[in-house]
Amino acid sequence: MERARVGAVGDFADGAMVRVEAGGKAWVVARDGDDWFAFPDRCTHAKRPLSDGDFEAGVVTCVYHGATFDLRQGGKPTMPAIRPLACHAVAVEGEDVFVTLG
Repeated sequence: MERARVGAVGDFADGAMVRVEAGGKAWVVARDGDDWFAFPDRCTHAKRPLSDGDFEAGVVTCVYHGATFDLRQGGKPTMPAIRPLACHAVAVEGEDVFVTLG
């Protein structure tokens, strides 16, 4: 599996999402305390950027149509989205943050 360094721990505020580029694609890295999440920056419903949305307690909300994705449950969606969000592994090594791309 390919992985990419996407930044330093200090680049990601607790309770926030950050859009990053890795492997030629746009990703979002979200941090909730010691829990880290990474996913493509596209809503599975209408392909709009999820980085424009909200993040709270492990749940991403798309601001365009209101779909939510529970990252703690593998990206489980609510309507109008029906496909889960593809969640990818995040590794924190020292001060570096890595995302598994494949």
